[in-house]
Amino acid sequence: MSTHSRLQITGHYAGVVSRAVAAALDFAIAIGIFTAGLAGVDLLWRVVFGGSIAGGRSGPGSVIALAAWAFLYVWGSLAIAGRTMGKGIVGLRVVRADGSALTVRQALGRTVAYPISFAIFGLGLVGIVTDRYHRALHDRLARTAVVYDWGGRAAEIPGPLSEFLARRAGTEYTGTPPAF
Repeated sequence: MSTHSRLQITGHYAGVVSRAVAAALDFAIAIGIFTAGLAGVDLLWRVVFGGSIAGGRSGPGSVIALAAWAFLYVWGSLAIAGRTMGKGIVGLRVVRADGSALTVRQALGRTVAYPISFAIFGLGLVGIVTDRYHRALHDRLARTAVVYDWGGRAAEIPGPLSEFLARRAGTEYTGTPPAF
């Protein structure tokens, strides 16, 4: 086992896999919270008024309510914490393009622009793979970036991987984290 310390990844631009996992988690979390909230409100409605809110039907009202909830979930999370719950689990944070904290206005712009990245068969997401900074169209429009941010928690690349990356870069692995 190597005695070298590990390279930290906090502050690096997030790649496609971690962003996809965070998006899938956010989708599941938003749907789960919406469903639980709707069930709770429906139960309360039944107790107080004796009937179901939707009367056993789903329709455009449910889709609109879900879309409104998803918008508030993403925008509110980004405006308050700079990350959604899914991004927090994966260890990602949305920041301004210069690395500073996200503003409420940028959180709103990014949330509004997010569906645009999925228009035209998801072509707006190609930048996550091809762009040097892994920025999708909604990141560019809102002037944001997604970075790894584990806060006070340790999030490090394993030592052997650090050594491999150092060899590929043609540098010697010293075991000390790079300055960002």
